[in-house]
Formats: sequence, structure tokens, C-alpha cells
Amino acid sequence: MTGLAPFMPGLVGLPRDYLIAQLGAWQTGSRKAYKPDCMQQIAGKLNPQDIAAVSSWLAAQTVPGDSIAPAMTLTESAQLPLKCGSLSQ
Repeated sequence: MTGLAPFMPGLVGLPRDYLIAQLGAWQTGSRKAYKPDCMQQIAGKLNPQDIAAVSSWLAAQTVPGDSIAPAMTLTESAQLPLKCGSLSQ
């Protein structure tokens, strides 16, 4: 949850209200990514209670001291479950 550079930002320790706003923006389509937009797919499956719970949990987590996002390279054995437009596959 601390991210994988350069494709996935860290989420732990971000403010709850910010996370709620961003998930809401993904749901409404006011925040977008390159197609296919995996975050819109994920956020679209969340109800308001889910968003509140996820946002509260992420905000309450302590960011590890060594939380520099490692560089990410995907191999065939480590593919993501969804295709995301910001990630070249």
C-alpha cells in the first residue's frame, strides 16, 4: 500500500477526506486515467460505506520509515489482476 514507482502511488497515511474525494471522483468520472481505467472500475464497485471504511483504514495506517516506493517491472508471472491504462503491459 506504499506504492510501486512510477505506476502506483502510495495510499497509506493519506488524509481520510482526500481519499474519499478521490474515490468519489473516480466513481463520477471527474478523475480519469488512460484506458482501460482500472481505478474507475474499482471505485465503481464501492458503496459509500465501503469508501468510508477503506479511507478510514488507509488514513489510520502509519507510513513505514523505509516507504520509498520501489521501482516496478512486471513479468509474466506478476501481472496485475486488472489492465490499467497508466501501466504498459
